[in-house]
Amino acid sequence: MTRRAAIVDLDGTVWRGEAVIPGAAEGIATLRGAGLAIQFVTNSTSVDREAFPGTLEAMGIPGDVGGLSTAASATATYLAEHHPDADVYVVGSDVLYDEVRAAGLTIVSDPDPSSRPRDVAPADVVAAGKAYDIDFDLLTETLWAFDQGTLFVATNTDRTFPTEAGLKPGAGCTVGAIEGMTGRDPLVVGKPSEHMADAVTERLGVAPGECLVVGDNLHTDILMGERAGMETALVLTGTTRREEIGGAGVEPDHVIDSLGDVGELL
Repeated sequence: MTRRAAIVDLDGTVWRGEAVIPGAAEGIATLRGAGLAIQFVTNSTSVDREAFPGTLEAMGIPGDVGGLSTAASATATYLAEHHPDADVYVVGSDVLYDEVRAAGLTIVSDPDPSSRPRDVAPADVVAAGKAYDIDFDLLTETLWAFDQGTLFVATNTDRTFPTEAGLKPGAGCTVGAIEGMTGRDPLVVGKPSEHMADAVTERLGVAPGECLVVGDNLHTDILMGERAGMETALVLTGTTRREEIGGAGVEPDHVIDSLGDVGELL
């Protein structure tokens, strides 16, 4: 099947922290020059979609080169479609709050840490992503937001994410703490779930087999592509090291040093 689109990760593939990864701009230009529709897809819940074009421009990448799907936006979309009348207790970034609110859902949590722990009523949904302010009070209030019928939804369960200073804790830190105290398994919306794969291919208007996924994480980017029947390319500029390939039960179709080398696949 002919390639029609490229699904490109951000953290560890295009940038690391606030610094663009060498070769990323050239790789994106190569994909665009090959006539592929580009959709950036990230499990980050900190990337503001409205500010995203300006972020690309600041890194020397055209701001209109492709659209953006995030785990935060995908989670909000999922809840709006499947639980539109739910009271949602949000655990996570301001961006996650903004996305859930923009989707028309009712938020019953308060992002102000000085108000915690409040005596909250059980919510219909607890939606959790990476919380930079995670502490005992936040976990206590989150625990009180659960009852027998509460749905637990996670933006993603990434253990870490790459920065200029090295790996830092990802959403898995927050989600895992909630799992540990509630015994609940979350419904995961972001990569590698089929919810994210379906949402992206629907937005692009292509079949999964017409997509090339490029990312740095075997367990999110590559696993999502593998499950969906997409062609996959692992870059070695982020989370996954070369020696991990072959021992994780996930096999990329291609391995390249960086996004700048994607032309080798086209």
